[in-house]
Amino acid sequence: MRTLLFLIPFLTLFVPMNSSAQNEEPIYVVVDQMPEFPGGPNGLGNFIRSNLSYPTEAIDSKTEGFVIASFIVEKDGKVSKPTIVKGLGKGCDEEVLRLIGMMPVWKAGLKDGKAVRVKLNIPVEFKLN
Repeated sequence: MRTLLFLIPFLTLFVPMNSSAQNEEPIYVVVDQMPEFPGGPNGLGNFIRSNLSYPTEAIDSKTEGFVIASFIVEKDGKVSKPTIVKGLGKGCDEEVLRLIGMMPVWKAGLKDGKAVRVKLNIPVEFKLN
C-alpha cells in the first residue's frame, strides 16, 4: 500500500494536462450547407485548370492519373491542413498541395446556421494530351 501511494505522484507526470486537440473545434465531413469555392464547382474546375502546372518529371515518365487531396475549410473560409490521400508521385502530389495553398477564401460550411470547420476531398486529374 505504501508503495502504491508513493507511485501516484509520479504517474501524474505522464498524464497530459492540456492537449491542443481537446481545444480545437470539431471537423465535420457533412454539414447542412457544404463549403463552396467562389464560382461554385465550375469555379473550382477553372481554378485548377488555369493554375495546374504538369510536373516535368511526370511528363517525362508519362505519368497520368488522379491525385486525391484532403483539406479543411475553416470557419472563416480559409483552407488549411492539406494532405494527399492518394498520390501519383513524380511531382504531381506536390503540385496539388501547391494548388491548394493558392486557393482563395471559400464560402464556409454551415451547421445549424453557424460556420463550422469542414473536411473536403478533391480529385485532381493529370492527363497528357
